[in-house]
Formats: sequence, structure tokens, C-alpha cells
Amino acid sequence: MRKIFEKFTPSDFQFLAETLCRGGEEKRAFLGLVTNDYDTLNTILDNDLLFDRVARDEHLFVQVSPYLYFELLLRRAIRDIERESYTLERIGYRTVIPVFDGRKVLEVLARDALRDYLVELLVSFIRINNITVYIRRGRGVYFKKTLSDFDLDLLAELSERVDEPYRFIFLKRAGDIALFVSGIFPEQLFGELHASFAKRTWLRNFRGRGEELEEKGIALYRKASESVTAREYQLDTLLSYIADNFRFTKKPLNVMTDRYLTFRKYNIFEAFFN
Repeated sequence: MRKIFEKFTPSDFQFLAETLCRGGEEKRAFLGLVTNDYDTLNTILDNDLLFDRVARDEHLFVQVSPYLYFELLLRRAIRDIERESYTLERIGYRTVIPVFDGRKVLEVLARDALRDYLVELLVSFIRINNITVYIRRGRGVYFKKTLSDFDLDLLAELSERVDEPYRFIFLKRAGDIALFVSGIFPEQLFGELHASFAKRTWLRNFRGRGEELEEKGIALYRKASESVTAREYQLDTLLSYIADNFRFTKKPLNVMTDRYLTFRKYNIFEAFFN
């Protein structure tokens, strides 16, 4: 069962009913079904009418939960890959090439836990947060450090200096940053930086780091998967799988951003630009 369905809100189910049903009695029956039968819900979420509303309504993101919003986009991206059997791989700011790796991408994304992880990952980047930690400098000597949870390099560096569970948290978050940027903002990793976004500090920090970012993401997820805390959270196997398949895991995110998010993503993930 997809655990992400448990994150759907009453407004999400109401949106589904209003989109797919006509009369009040039909809506009530529908709501009674989908809120109690996740297998049926899983089938219903593939309905084209739902995606059509996502594609048409730029303001839908604030009307439903981000869990439902990203779930619908991820489903459509995976369906596109199923239909076309290839993905487009960016090798420069303006250059993409077709790569016939669709079958492998679908094999990787067949795991429900991985699909849930991608939705959770996208939701986690709607807002960025500050973290305060105490880092040991010697026996009984600690200093307080406040950092952004979107600073990949600092998180990776500090993961070597802190104890569990901070080590796992920093490694996982840094790996998530690498996957998120590689998946949703790949055009900013190569070549020129679009003039309208040149002032964005976080974009400048990732410019020109395409291959490096992928390698770093793999290493970070690998280290995170080996953590005792990862085993306690039952994430060790999943994080190891992402490390083994980082390039394929980011592909549906690339499809999402190229076809359905485009410039809308700069509004959705607006916290980065404030």
C-alpha cells in the first residue's frame, strides 16, 4: 500500500470528488469508497481528468495538499516514460539527448516506497528551515551552530563532526538536496545561468556541478544507508537502492520539471528565492 495516501487531507478527497463526480449522492458514495479503500484510490488517481486540472489550474497547488499535487505529477511523468520508452538527458544548458533507459527507470520506480520517497522529498523543499546543533570540539566542549537545511556542502561537512542521529539526518538531507536539484533544476547545473535568475545565490552555488552533484548524491545516500539510525528508521535498504540507481531515480523528476512544472516551479519552491 502507498503510505503517501495517509498524508492526503479532506480537501484532497473533496477535490477528487468534485472533479470526478456529478451529484451529491455520487460524491458521498465516492468519498466513502476512496477514503477507506486505498487500492481503489490508487486506480482512480490515474484518471486523466485529475491531471488535466493540475495542468490547467496554476493555483491548484494552494487548494490541495502538496502530497496529492506531486503524486499526480509523478504519476503522469511515469506514464510518459512508459509510453515513450526513453528519457531526455541534459548535457548542457540548452542541449538534451534521448536516452533509451525507460525500461530501467520504470523498473526502479516500480517500488512503492521509492515513489513515496520522491513525493515526500518534493514536499520537504517547499520550505527551507534552520537547524541548531551542538558540535563537539573536545571533551565536554561544544559550540552551537545554526545552519540552513538547504546547504548541501555544509551539511555534508558537518556530518563528519556530529554524532548520531545528526549524522544520519545531515547525510540524508544532503543527499536529498543533490537529488532534488538534479531532478527539478537540471538546467541550472550547466552552462549559462538564465539572466532573470542570476541573482539567486542558491542557483549560483550549483552552477556547473552536474556530474559532481550526481556523484556526491550517490556517496551521501550510501553513507546514510550505512548509518545505525537508517536501520532504526527502516530506511537503510531504500537509501542504498537510491544510491545504486540515482541517475534513474531523478529521471521522472526531470520529466516533471520539463513538461509540467517549467517556470511554475519557481513559485512552488519560492522559499529558495526569499
